[in-house]
Amino acid sequence: MKQQTIKKSFEINGIGLHHGGKNRIIFHPADENSGIILNINNKSYSLQIQKVISTNRGTDVCFNDFKIATIEHLLASIKGLGIDNVVLEIHGNEAPVLDGSSKIFCKKILKNGIIKQKKIKKIFEINEPVLVSNNDKHIIAIPSETFKIFYFSDFNSFGIKPDFWGGTITPEFFLKKIAPARTFGFKDEIEILKKKGLIKGATLKNAILIDRGRPINTKLRFKNELTRHKILDIIGDLAYINGYLKICIIAYKTGHTENIMMVKKLLSSVR
Repeated sequence: MKQQTIKKSFEINGIGLHHGGKNRIIFHPADENSGIILNINNKSYSLQIQKVISTNRGTDVCFNDFKIATIEHLLASIKGLGIDNVVLEIHGNEAPVLDGSSKIFCKKILKNGIIKQKKIKKIFEINEPVLVSNNDKHIIAIPSETFKIFYFSDFNSFGIKPDFWGGTITPEFFLKKIAPARTFGFKDEIEILKKKGLIKGATLKNAILIDRGRPINTKLRFKNELTRHKILDIIGDLAYINGYLKICIIAYKTGHTENIMMVKKLLSSVR
C-alpha cells in the first residue's frame, strides 16, 4: 500500500459544537512521511498524542497555548479515508461540527481528490493484546491482518437497547457505513452540559437529540446510528497513530477518555 495525500487545497467553514464560534480549516497536500500537520498562526505542529489536553465530550488538543477543541470528526475523515499526509491550516478554536458527522468532511475531500505517493504506507502492528479498563468501560486491541473495530453500546438507562456492531475499516466501508453517523446527546443531559460551558453551538440540525429512547428532531440514518458514531469517534482518536493499523479493536461503553488511554498504551507498547 502506498501513502496518500490530497490532490489540492480546499477549505471548510462552520461553527464549533461546544464553543459555538466560527471556524475555518484549510486542507493542503503534504509530503510523504509528513503525517497529519496542524498549521496554527503560521507555525506547523505534528499531531501528537501528548498534545491531547481534554477528553470531556470531545478530544481537544493544545499547541503552544493554542487550544483546538472537538477535533475527532475531522480526524476520523482523514484516517477513515486512508490519508497519511495532510496539512490542516486552522483558523478558530474548534473543528466545524457541520452536520455532526464526518460525512461532509469526506465529501469535500473526495471532491478535491486523493492521490497516491511513492513511499510505502507505514504499518502499525502489535504482537499481543492490549487492554484498557476504566471502571465499567473496556477496550482491547488484538493483533490483526486488517483494521477492524467492533463496539458494544449500552444506553439502556436512556431507553435504548444495548447494541453490538462493527467490521473491517476500509475507506469504502467507512464512507458508507460510518462517516454519516452523527453525534448525539440526551435531553436529560442538556442543562448539565450547558452549566459546564459546552454545546454552545449545538442545534437540532447538527446533533441527534434523544428523549425517552427516541430521536425527537430527526430520522436516524441507521437503526444503530449511535453505535456507529462511537466507532467514528474511535477512528478519529486513533488518528494519532501514523499509518495503516493492523489491529482489531473491541470496545465496551467507551468514550474519548478510554480511546486516548488506548492510543497512549498502544504507542508505548511498540517502543
